[in-house]
Amino acid sequence: MRRKPFKDLLNPSKSPIPLPYFNPEKADACLECSGECVPSCPEKIIFKAEENKPYLRVEQRGCIFCKKCVLACESTGFKVLEEARGDLIQAIAQIDLSTCLSYQKVICFSCKDICMVDAIHFTGLFYPSIQTSCTGCGMCVGVCPTQAIQLITQGG
Repeated sequence: MRRKPFKDLLNPSKSPIPLPYFNPEKADACLECSGECVPSCPEKIIFKAEENKPYLRVEQRGCIFCKKCVLACESTGFKVLEEARGDLIQAIAQIDLSTCLSYQKVICFSCKDICMVDAIHFTGLFYPSIQTSCTGCGMCVGVCPTQAIQLITQGG
């Protein structure tokens, strides 16, 4: 059984993860949009509740920064997603040291192996740490066998 549902109960105030390229100054435009960014995502990680801003769910997959959401957003005329903001999500991975296998002295490199920007460094074979080069893509979240990694929104 996966522990993720229990983690959500213990952490109900977790902020939604914004899309890459998101300009918060234009966020209100998302409230009027039909959410063309949602079906554009090949990883199927963009979700949007009615009359709300879109957000990412990275429990299974992460963002590949393909920019298809940007193109979809531009096609609506709202242009809330701006490619010029760069391949970065305003969130960073955080490791729960009590459930991470490597902190229990079990060799596991699942998170490091999938990281596209080499933002997870290990001290020897153990003790991973997230570097400032983390783009917030979330790829490491879904591959962690103990769900010890979550994305935390920056500034929130």
